[in-house]
Amino acid sequence: MNKTLAICFLIAIFASQPIISQTTEEQKLKEPSTKIGAFLAKKGKVVVKDFYRLGTVKGNFGSSMEFSALVIYEPGRESERLRGLKVEINGGGRYERNNSSFLDFDEVESYSKAVSYLTQTASSWKAGSKEYTEVIFSTKDDFSFGFYQKGTEQTCFSESGYVGKATCFFDVDDLKAIQQIVDKAKSLLTQK
Repeated sequence: MNKTLAICFLIAIFASQPIISQTTEEQKLKEPSTKIGAFLAKKGKVVVKDFYRLGTVKGNFGSSMEFSALVIYEPGRESERLRGLKVEINGGGRYERNNSSFLDFDEVESYSKAVSYLTQTASSWKAGSKEYTEVIFSTKDDFSFGFYQKGTEQTCFSESGYVGKATCFFDVDDLKAIQQIVDKAKSLLTQK
């Protein structure tokens, strides 16, 4: 009888482990990682969202990246407004996925520096050959941006999302357009 009770106890403990892990994963998915995401997740209040379209970069296989500056606040509390960048990835191809990520204002400056670094690095590596190397910039809201070089071929990519992420592949030459869009965002958001 004691053996049966001990075995039942062990089964109950081990069977509950996946449930505990699953709950932790679900919580991670539900908890916003940016100030903008946390603000938008609050319910029971009026929110004003000002969007400013900045531009779109077309990717390979019918994919694209759409950029918008964003200013959000509660009426009467305009001095506490939040500013940032919304990047929407429209994945192309057979299994098209779409996802958006928010970058808080402090991340926009980092993103601009990352784009500049990627542009310079891609240019300096262009003449050489690499077995396979990636350079990646990631944000709090599961947005990543980078390029890889395999041999002498270079390809840029941008991804948004944690589960069911959307991906856009694009040419290194498009980094200049992205730099202009991100710098436009910085300038616009500084004034807001």
